[in-house]
Amino acid sequence: MNVAVLGAGAWGTALAIQAAKKVPVILWARDSGHISGMQKARTNPKYLGDFKFPEPLKLSASLDEAVNFADIIVSAVPTSAFASVVKNIQTIDPKKPIIWTNKGLEKETGLFPHEILNKSISNTNLEHGVLSGPSFAAELVRNLPTAVTVAASSEDLALKVAEIFHHHSMRIYLSDDIAGVSISGALKNIIAIAAGISDGMGFGNNARAALITRGIAEITRFGISHGAKEETFMGLAGIGDLMLTCTGQYSRNREVGLRLAEGKVLSEILSSLGHVAEGVNACYEVKKRIKSDVDMPIVQQVYQVLTNNISASEAVKSLLSRSLRPES
Repeated sequence: MNVAVLGAGAWGTALAIQAAKKVPVILWARDSGHISGMQKARTNPKYLGDFKFPEPLKLSASLDEAVNFADIIVSAVPTSAFASVVKNIQTIDPKKPIIWTNKGLEKETGLFPHEILNKSISNTNLEHGVLSGPSFAAELVRNLPTAVTVAASSEDLALKVAEIFHHHSMRIYLSDDIAGVSISGALKNIIAIAAGISDGMGFGNNARAALITRGIAEITRFGISHGAKEETFMGLAGIGDLMLTCTGQYSRNREVGLRLAEGKVLSEILSSLGHVAEGVNACYEVKKRIKSDVDMPIVQQVYQVLTNNISASEAVKSLLSRSLRPES
């Protein structure tokens, strides 16, 4: 089985390295200069340090070559580029199964990745799915234990993806809730910004635990209102990914919150990160999609901070002053 991984950022490269321990892989990137540099070094120093590529891992700046090579395509491009990549794949081979790993919503349309894919393909029977869960690229390439979920349109595709990645230190769990896994991956980044604000203001472990717990409640309410299964949010793609993103040292979205708590300007924070922080745009787009009967106070307060309507400290005070209510 041949695999094409599209997107040579940290996570795409880490997944390509993991898959290449088992099957032949092509790692594709749009930037031919980036590909050329990786071919010479057999590493990705720009995004992932000096971890050497396995021999079965090839590199290419040709999307045609990557798609034609692959039996399964794994897209690790940012959500902002996902629609164009899917459409380009469709012009090359509209039958190739597509798995995506990006977590976010498309700017302006507010579509989740599974909705973007459904809008972008002509073949309604195309097999597809999402790979998501608590996973930092820097730990996977160090062979540290990592467990994630694959949700796919068929059990056969889910098992094929598991066969590619479920070995060495990586564990794969199976699901059929594509919507739930996609929604979890996007909304957890918003809660991570809130956790970063709380940590940056020195509110401690109790406050962070409360944010994570109430955050998963908000994500679950939103997800159910958009057709997802409740149990998904209690698993790796839900509470697991949320916990990691709210506490991990590599979390870009938590870092945004930390810097907001210091009083830094959002535009400067984002330009200095060097990587995409999906939680900012996700917050803008999720705000538009919250149904009137779905209570999401943390997301609402993060939105107010991001749009400069209130300060980080005012957002915390607003959450603390909410009226007494049942937990569930």
